[in-house]
Amino acid sequence: MQGSLKLLAIGVAFAIGAISPVAGVAQDKAKVFKDREALMKQQGADLGAVKGYLDDKNDQAKAQAGATDLVQTMKKIPDVFPQGTAGGDPEGKYAAKPEIWSNWNGFLAARDAAAQRTDALVTAVKTGDKAQIQTAFAELGKNGCTGCHEKFREELKK
Repeated sequence: MQGSLKLLAIGVAFAIGAISPVAGVAQDKAKVFKDREALMKQQGADLGAVKGYLDDKNDQAKAQAGATDLVQTMKKIPDVFPQGTAGGDPEGKYAAKPEIWSNWNGFLAARDAAAQRTDALVTAVKTGDKAQIQTAFAELGKNGCTGCHEKFREELKK
């Protein structure tokens, strides 16, 4: 009888342990989506600071700050894509494709390509030469951000 009670107690403990993380995962997943979206919006704002300089709407210092911040946020991209967080916030416009995790090395390579182009953008912004900045900006957009988004992001249909 005591053996049966021990087994039952162990079974209940495992069941509780198996159920409790599920509730936490759903809550954590919502936080991941919010953190992911916030990081991408920050990157958009940083790109906007550089574009603002190109369009004579702000100064070089603001563009420099935006480009420098992009270098830092590129490093954080893997952190906002933990395993098991495919999809996206149902209220959002985009979702992470499962290919991120089935092709993790490809995802990291795409991030690395964007990061290299971000470094080139920082270098260009430091010069103040708008033609050089425009070239680096376009290269980051075409072969950095877009290269990753086309492979690893899907638009949600509403």
